[in-house]
Amino acid sequence: MTGTTGIERRLRISGILIALGLLVEGFSLIRVHPLAFLAFMLIGGALLIAGIGIYLYFIASASSPPG
Repeated sequence: MTGTTGIERRLRISGILIALGLLVEGFSLIRVHPLAFLAFMLIGGALLIAGIGIYLYFIASASSPPG
């Protein structure tokens, strides 16, 4: 069994952020309340944007393997 490389760990973190953002947005859809909308937009949206941004940054900055 091999250990995870640096990019795999970073991509896993971005995936976790995206999943957390989707969970927050899903839970906020259950309640009809102004704070639920704020949670949907501010917390869920921020987690999604952070996860997507981290994903794109590390994909673009990853060096190709030698060979």
